[in-house]
Amino acid sequence: MSDKDKRQARRDKHDSVIEILDANGKFTASGRLSDYSETGASFTICAAAALPEKFRARLRLLGKGVLEVEARVIRTSCDKNAVCYGVKFEKVKTVYPSGELRNDWK
Repeated sequence: MSDKDKRQARRDKHDSVIEILDANGKFTASGRLSDYSETGASFTICAAAALPEKFRARLRLLGKGVLEVEARVIRTSCDKNAVCYGVKFEKVKTVYPSGELRNDWK
């Protein structure tokens, strides 16, 4: 069974920024988002920035707003000077660009 067959939600291609945060919410690294869904995402970061198995992140989705997530690494691969990550979201909080929380945003 391929990875595509195991996916729980449709993935959308997205070329945007993902910000990696420490346990206190402080910025530690950034990467390039490849795609995302309601349940996870894939992205690349420079090889020097290793991620723990669980971490927090902020995804800036152009035209949609910001997602703040807690995620778990489910796959990694190396590509030249970058590491490609596949993650599953454990918690997701949606924040509009202005910062207000909205429960009805999709």
